[in-house]
Amino acid sequence: MKELFLNYYSLLIFTLIIGGLLGYFVLKPILGFLVKYIQKRNYNYFALLLKSLKNISFIITIGLLLNLLELLPITTNKPDWFHKIVISVNVFTVTYIITEFVIFIYDRYTKAKLTKTTSLYHILIRILCYITGFIVYSNLIGLEIAPILTALGVGGLAVALALQDTLGNLFSGMHILAAKQLQPGDYIKLDSGEEGYVLDINWRNTMIKTLLENVVIIPNSKISSTITTNFFTLQKNHFFQIIVGVHYDSDLEQVEQVTLEVARQVLSEFPPLPKLFEPSVRFFEFADSSINMKVWLATDVYENQFKIRHIFIQCLQKRFKEEGIVIPFPIRTLEISSSSLKHQK
Repeated sequence: MKELFLNYYSLLIFTLIIGGLLGYFVLKPILGFLVKYIQKRNYNYFALLLKSLKNISFIITIGLLLNLLELLPITTNKPDWFHKIVISVNVFTVTYIITEFVIFIYDRYTKAKLTKTTSLYHILIRILCYITGFIVYSNLIGLEIAPILTALGVGGLAVALALQDTLGNLFSGMHILAAKQLQPGDYIKLDSGEEGYVLDINWRNTMIKTLLENVVIIPNSKISSTITTNFFTLQKNHFFQIIVGVHYDSDLEQVEQVTLEVARQVLSEFPPLPKLFEPSVRFFEFADSSINMKVWLATDVYENQFKIRHIFIQCLQKRFKEEGIVIPFPIRTLEISSSSLKHQK
């Protein structure tokens, strides 16, 4: 029995070495060539299958050699552990391929509705598929699952306490996605000041990219418990205002007309605009030295508002100058009594 164990142990080591070398240096380059060849012909599903096989090429060759040894009559009186190893390699390979295929189908489905997908769903799909694969493997080798579940139930409480923050972030991320509060590509702003485009929502945190091309990593639990403004929840258009003040002697009708002309001219340089949108002017305040108005503008891309503001202010100041419209600055009138002057003398 000891010699049989050593023989199969040596055979297993030899198979692992030969299978790994064949997979890495032979099968992987072949599959890589086939993936590029098939992708050019838009056979996406078949290309995905080959790409999945490429990532585990060494496991495939090891599995093929082990299955060959399992079937050959020359290897008689095989030990039980050898048979279990063959089954485990087969189950893992099939589970991996099915998992990648399910993720591919999910990405195709979500990208038809959204533009990007989140890695959190990828993680959940992998967990579900590998748990299913483990259950299948347990049934094939006759392993009792009930004691394992009992042990996990007892130890689960200790694990949950130790990973309280991690599990909190995980369930917060799941809640955010299930409620469809945030999606990759949305522009958000937190009450703590962080703002940017959502890049990804994973099992622990949410990554957003600021307008300065920096990536900010925020725990999911913080996003779910704080006030978050999503500028893309209802529509991806962004409306903003610019406050302008004019002199009290100005003709307000002329001011409104000139301002609207400048606004339309500036917005025409940033198509496309929201449907049925027209810039508007609303006077709202008698200030200390000016009559103030709000100019409402819009853009379909959030960061365009800064360039639009810049150009609009330049053009409006130039046009006001041409039309003789004065933009006043604060003035203070000082009254000095004659007694004060005499006292200074």
